[in-house]
Amino acid sequence: MRYRAKILTAAMTVDSTEFDAVSEEEARRFVEASGSKVLGLETLDRSGLSNFRSRKKFNLAVFNQQLSTLLDAGQPVVDAIEILGRNDRHGQHRGIYDTLLDGLRQGRQLSEAMSALPSVFPALYVAMVRSSETTGTVRAAIQRFMHYQRQVDEIRGKLISAAIYPAILITVGFVVIAFLMLYVVPRFSEVFEDIAARQQASAGFVQLWGGFVRNHALVAWSAFIGIIVASVAGIVHPKTRAKVFQKFIQLPAIGEKVWLLQLARMYRTLGMLLKSGVSMLAAMRMTEGALATGFRDNLQRAIGLVSEGKPLSIVMMECGLSTDLAQRLLVAGESSGNLDEMMEKIADFYDQEMSTWIDTAGRLVEPILMVGIGLVIGAVVLMLYTPIFDLANAV
Repeated sequence: MRYRAKILTAAMTVDSTEFDAVSEEEARRFVEASGSKVLGLETLDRSGLSNFRSRKKFNLAVFNQQLSTLLDAGQPVVDAIEILGRNDRHGQHRGIYDTLLDGLRQGRQLSEAMSALPSVFPALYVAMVRSSETTGTVRAAIQRFMHYQRQVDEIRGKLISAAIYPAILITVGFVVIAFLMLYVVPRFSEVFEDIAARQQASAGFVQLWGGFVRNHALVAWSAFIGIIVASVAGIVHPKTRAKVFQKFIQLPAIGEKVWLLQLARMYRTLGMLLKSGVSMLAAMRMTEGALATGFRDNLQRAIGLVSEGKPLSIVMMECGLSTDLAQRLLVAGESSGNLDEMMEKIADFYDQEMSTWIDTAGRLVEPILMVGIGLVIGAVVLMLYTPIFDLANAV
């Protein structure tokens, strides 16, 4: 959520600043960590439209890379954070670095300081850092999270790349069809109506639709704008996206692949947390937040069964969170004590299968969309010219 704060700075001047935070409490910590006092706090927006604003967010990947490099060079954590804060020349994220430094100087662990900023540092990341602090492997945990994030971003990037061209085709096709139906057809229909009246011919679809648009232009254009607004709202609003996603995964072919995608993310997250020293039950509870709503119930049931002492390999299959291959690898991991490695292998297998499917689906969807849009536009054009052909034959 975006906040605007009216603050009293350390120099006793009144200023205003804007920043992101998940709660009002976190927003106040941002301000107080920089040595200022909050005079007023205002929520700028509550809707999902705020996600489309052009503002620079904190780049966690760059932060991790720089922090890992400084720790590898032998810098203490406090000095490393201080160096990164000074490197933020524009001061866009000064509150984040000040909050971290304030917590560290008060004697807190790095994970505790990060947990005060949930909008910046995900719970998974904080849990990994917390587990590594007991063994002194913070840098290894950071690098492990970087590797995890790269793998997740890679499959997400493929999905986005595969969806861009179809989205452009659908948008352009919709605009062209709307232009034909709302502008071209009404003007053609005027000519056809005059000719049909002189020849006492029955009116066709072009005349009927064109007459409706001319006589009810406000209704037609309002419907067109309403479709656009509803589409944008559906993309932006989280609840609407969740409902569309639930319908989407019920499709026979696509639903199975979405299920595999969720399984890959679940096993990769579990493997990363287990390798960082997080217990199985704690890792499963943390992974729950990374899954889509429809899969969380299954994982909650699995958590309950595992807490009763049942083997993970059997529980995952009973709860619909595994396949035959995954179950065999889980059994092997349980017997050898390297469940974390087996889970990463399962995730790699699912990701590879998804990558192949995305490439194949992209090659099929694009020409199908082009043909479909072309057929619709061709049908509209044919309806426009059919009366002309009829007139030519009559003459």
